[in-house]
Amino acid sequence: MNRSLFLFLLFILFAFVPEYTIPASPVTRGNMFERTKDSLVTVRISFTGDLMCHVPQYENSKGANGLYDFNPSFSYVKPYLQAADLTMGNLELTFAGTSIPYAGYPTFNAPDTYADAVKNAGFDFVVTANNHSMDTEEKGLLRTLDILKKTGLGSTGTYNSQRDHDSVRVLNVKGIKLGVLNYTYGTNGAYPAADHRYMLNVIDTLLIQHDITQARSQGADLVLVYFHYGVENKSDPTDAQKLVVRKTEEYGADLIIGGHPHVISPVGFYKTKNAMLDSGLVAWSLGNFLSNQYHRYTDAGVIFTLTLTKNITKHTYLKPEAEYIPTWVYRATDPKMHRHIVLPAELSLQDSVPFFIDAASKLKMKEAFEDTKKEMSKYSPDIKLKSIR
Repeated sequence: MNRSLFLFLLFILFAFVPEYTIPASPVTRGNMFERTKDSLVTVRISFTGDLMCHVPQYENSKGANGLYDFNPSFSYVKPYLQAADLTMGNLELTFAGTSIPYAGYPTFNAPDTYADAVKNAGFDFVVTANNHSMDTEEKGLLRTLDILKKTGLGSTGTYNSQRDHDSVRVLNVKGIKLGVLNYTYGTNGAYPAADHRYMLNVIDTLLIQHDITQARSQGADLVLVYFHYGVENKSDPTDAQKLVVRKTEEYGADLIIGGHPHVISPVGFYKTKNAMLDSGLVAWSLGNFLSNQYHRYTDAGVIFTLTLTKNITKHTYLKPEAEYIPTWVYRATDPKMHRHIVLPAELSLQDSVPFFIDAASKLKMKEAFEDTKKEMSKYSPDIKLKSIR
């Protein structure tokens, strides 16, 4: 092969390698070169459950000027979301704009400023493959991605092109490379056209295996798989969930996070195929984080944080340390506070609570706190409750 032909082939190869621009926030919160004397790098990654926007939420967020402001919804938990090097959540709605009316269940279309509030609260990255991804059809799916990009939120699970779909997200967090994958069981029957299947990741074990391999080939030290699956209002994992998780473990996933049931499920550890990692982890469902759902268990959420430590010289990881902060959603029950607000549920144990929390709300918050403690450590006592004091 002559030199000119060789250079031409190299150009073709690199010109079409899928790229993904990683948002700046996950790597700028900490010093990428921060290491201890024994060459350890520590990264904290926080996860929440579903970020939803029902009709009462956007109605209560509308100001006298006609604009929607969701920032107060996160004001009490913002410090805890921002404390991590990377914070992720499940965005279970679409941003289709004002060409169609805003709407809640069953076809979510939220004001664009909801994305701004999520970003301002401390989220860096959202997963978007869930049963509401197609609520406003393909146009809504694509516009949602545009809004996320403009807001500075990274995402995966839904895509605007085949190239975008094939570009596995590998996030560099303080020198630790994390591959992030996302799949849903379905989308309430509304799917992209046959020639646009790349727009949405549906659970497919062959695709999952391929994507894990792709993430490794792109240099991922660890691979995180975020599933939208299970049965609503059911905390114990189903046989179908167990099957797909077992397959995903076999394919080499290190961390597995789940959503869709709208209630919190247990967390457990498993032996991974990654020789560098002491143990993998599965959080079956993180429940709701912000929504208008009000039944017991659905008003409870969690900020779930993993601390990952890598030995740079030995190229090994310690077992992930897992801790959580229980949360609870106040739903505008006080006429002086027409807002939906996520609160640390531990406030229910303190004498002083926000002025809008009456006795009944305090009891509900305490109930959520106790329910979350019981559920999170059901499979493993290693899951630690983190106090906000």
